[in-house]
Amino acid sequence: MALTDFKVLETVLTCLNDPDPVVVSHAAHALMQVGKKRPELFDSHRDFLLECLANPKQWEIGEQLPKILVRTQLSERQVEVFAKTLETNLASKWSIVAACSLQAIVDLAMSGRVDAQRAKIHLNEALCSDRKALAARARLLSASFSQADMS
Repeated sequence: MALTDFKVLETVLTCLNDPDPVVVSHAAHALMQVGKKRPELFDSHRDFLLECLANPKQWEIGEQLPKILVRTQLSERQVEVFAKTLETNLASKWSIVAACSLQAIVDLAMSGRVDAQRAKIHLNEALCSDRKALAARARLLSASFSQADMS
């Protein structure tokens, strides 16, 4: 319904701030599904999503919002805010948030929105991480990043 009804989408977006963690979890996942199909629906909500991602109150927000934001048409300012937030979230206590942040940084580099060297630094750091999920994601990303020849 959120794909076709703007009011439903806005309602789901407000659920990211719901006090019930189950509501937040389902809202984040639903929004990611919308973002996969129609990222342009978030054009007027990019700053709100960036704010939510900057201080995720639960891991589902840090997992799903990067997947949405990387698909949107961010301004240069928003790209920089997004990249800095992702860099901060690499140190998240939640491994899935760190792994999804790394994925989004690489995606931004592969689309030319951030410098490839910036992504390589984080990728190399993650390859040496003692966090198994982050190191595993880094190994997968490293292979695709190298194939893209992003020197």
